[in-house]
Amino acid sequence: MNNFLQQILEKWSSLSTTKKSAAIIMGVAVIISVTMLSRWTNQSNFKPLFTKLEAKDASAVVEQLKELGVEYQLGAQGTSVLVPENKVYELRLQLAGTGIVPSGGTGFELFDQTRLGMTDFERRLNYQRALQEELRRTIVAMEEVEQARVHLVIPEASVFIDNASESSASVVIKLNPMASLGPNQVRGIVMLLTNSVENLKPENVNVIDMEGNVLSDQVGSNDSSSLAQNRVRQQGLQREFEKNLEDRVQRMLERIFGPGKVVTMISADLNFDERQVTRIDYGQDGVVKNEQIIREDTSTNGSTAGGTVGTDSNMNTYPGLDQAGESNSQSSENITRQYEIDQEQETVVYAPGRVERLSTAVTVDGPLTGQQVTQIQDLVTAAIGYYPDRGDQLTVMSMAFDKSFVTEAENAMEQQAVQQLQEQTTERYIYAGLTALGLVLAFILILIGFRRRRSSGQLDATIEDVVPIQDVSTMHIEEDQSREDPKKRLEREKREKKKKDVRRLVDENPENAAQLVKTWLSEK
Repeated sequence: MNNFLQQILEKWSSLSTTKKSAAIIMGVAVIISVTMLSRWTNQSNFKPLFTKLEAKDASAVVEQLKELGVEYQLGAQGTSVLVPENKVYELRLQLAGTGIVPSGGTGFELFDQTRLGMTDFERRLNYQRALQEELRRTIVAMEEVEQARVHLVIPEASVFIDNASESSASVVIKLNPMASLGPNQVRGIVMLLTNSVENLKPENVNVIDMEGNVLSDQVGSNDSSSLAQNRVRQQGLQREFEKNLEDRVQRMLERIFGPGKVVTMISADLNFDERQVTRIDYGQDGVVKNEQIIREDTSTNGSTAGGTVGTDSNMNTYPGLDQAGESNSQSSENITRQYEIDQEQETVVYAPGRVERLSTAVTVDGPLTGQQVTQIQDLVTAAIGYYPDRGDQLTVMSMAFDKSFVTEAENAMEQQAVQQLQEQTTERYIYAGLTALGLVLAFILILIGFRRRRSSGQLDATIEDVVPIQDVSTMHIEEDQSREDPKKRLEREKREKKKKDVRRLVDENPENAAQLVKTWLSEK
């Protein structure tokens, strides 16, 4: 190994300045290529252990990884910790066992360790802190929420009913990019807090996003909030109705004139009043509803008796033929009828969202003939359900569109795409070139070393045949140096010097030495 290093140093000293510069440049290129390749390989094998960490949590995780002797990398401006891919799950479990799992706060595990001497105020404060953290964890579990903070105000219990205060809560939410919370989700957060905190009413809960928008205004329980929520819902339905009509007309006309050649705008006036109308129509002819008939029959009988007043006259006698009598009978009929007028009753319920009026505007890029305008009006009329008696309006115009910004945007996008492609291609070529250069240089160095070792072996064998380096009798020279004659020792040192000179000559100019040996052999 020492001989090999000495040969390399001697070879380096024999090179010219140009060759030395080229060798240095090639060596630096090999080092850079190997470094970049190893760095790229190591980065591809690192996976996130924890992401979206606070500074305190990230510091605790890094300190624990240092104690474990695990290689790590920081990303996302220090909020993410990356470790080798094959150790991700093992390290997560290990850190969870040690209690160093970033959670953002302490929940009800705060009461796992109680201490003596805790006052009632401290106990209530710890309960409030734990409840805030538990609610925060539940809210962060939502897919749209990235981070959240919960603030509770829980008044002290009072024995006087008049002095009892209501609880209140505020929630600050940070949403994920391109995410939003719907009214139902905000209402769910409000209900979560009201059912988790004592004496907390929905109107005392405020949900705020990072831009300062009060999301809970649209889901309040009071009358004004309900009206506002209903108004927002109606506006959404109206816009959705208009958008559907615009899309229908736009798709139809773009199939005729081409994409980007038509602009359609529709404004709809919808009536969201819910009405119930009852109508009664009376007929011309009456109808007997009730009829009552009463009939009465009466009859009367009369007789006359004559004679002297006295006993005979008071005696009962039987009527004879000479007596006269009368008989009278009467009958009556009473009819009562109750008539009902013909009527027809109809109840109509008008559902909310009835179309009151439609206003449609269609603009086409480029000139249009009168026939084309008429054809477009007929098509749009049939597509939107045009009804002139309702007050609908339809306007069709032809104008030249300004497309300069579209052209500029397309050019900018093309330039950006080309630049990105060039950067990717250049980076790929650099990696490939450096890798290939490193392989070629390594192969050249191995080949040079092999050839040098081969040439040195052949020359050493030739020199040993021509100029014997060491005799058997000289193996004990070191033992007899103290007893050796000064003249002989001087001669021996000269011979050794000549041998070293010959070796150096062979190492520096192997070709000339080989030619010299060949000449000696031919002369001999």
